[in-house]
Amino acid sequence: MGVSQLVDTIMIQPTVHITPSYRDTGLSATYTFEPLSNLVYTRDQQITTCKGIVMGRLRSQQRQREVQVMHFCIEKLGVKVVGQIQEPGFLEGGDFFPLGQDLALLGVGLRSNPAAARQLMDQDLLGSKRFAVVRDEFDRNQDRMHLDCVFSVVSDTCCIMLEDIMGEASPLRRLVDEYVRDPETGKYSLKRQGLELASFVREEGYNIIPIKAEHQLAYACNVLNLGGSRIISVHASSARQMVRSPHFKGDVCVIDFSSITSMYGSVHCASQIIKRVPSALVPVGDDEKQNGV
Repeated sequence: MGVSQLVDTIMIQPTVHITPSYRDTGLSATYTFEPLSNLVYTRDQQITTCKGIVMGRLRSQQRQREVQVMHFCIEKLGVKVVGQIQEPGFLEGGDFFPLGQDLALLGVGLRSNPAAARQLMDQDLLGSKRFAVVRDEFDRNQDRMHLDCVFSVVSDTCCIMLEDIMGEASPLRRLVDEYVRDPETGKYSLKRQGLELASFVREEGYNIIPIKAEHQLAYACNVLNLGGSRIISVHASSARQMVRSPHFKGDVCVIDFSSITSMYGSVHCASQIIKRVPSALVPVGDDEKQNGV
């Protein structure tokens, strides 16, 4: 086979079933396919922590092979994979948010689970001083299956969040358990638990731009942060809300991504970061200096 044929074969996952025909040909064949139709959502198969790339384990059976494909591609790029989640853990990248070298967030609920969070800590795969496990215990809805469906960081001091999950009285609230790493042993221990998510991120110094439920359903929270407060969004109304907020000092580019959002995902879902550099080490151009960045 040529390269394009090999790629097509990997993508459609064909199986040939051969049975005796009891005729002159001797055999009959039927064909079934298990296509990797969700591979466009490259966020989920892995996460990138301060330690490097950790391969996940997807909840949906039909997506299990995607992890193998992405592992192969990452290694072809010459990037090291530092770990992989094993059964009974489930880890999907849409639930993971790194907030610098001090803190990382992982949503657990409908897709990722506590067993994966424990593996990340026990195998010291995070590299962050603190680890916040964001529990979805009261909602568990497909429309809000990942943390990136209801939350995103848009700058060093600002984030967006579905307003319906905010507050202690919200029936859809998320609860945070905070773990702290011992620098001598490398082990994480529980420091605080049951903190309401909005209160927790405000405590971390973030201002919250609340997103309406109808906008969230149109992927308003699922934005792509390119760094330097440069955001790609698929939702014009919430993009205007962001740039009008006194808490956000950046740029938002709105694109038509309807061919992908029609498949249950958006720009954050359909992208992946394989290397992160602390913002203090990122070179700043002359134009950005003039703008006070």
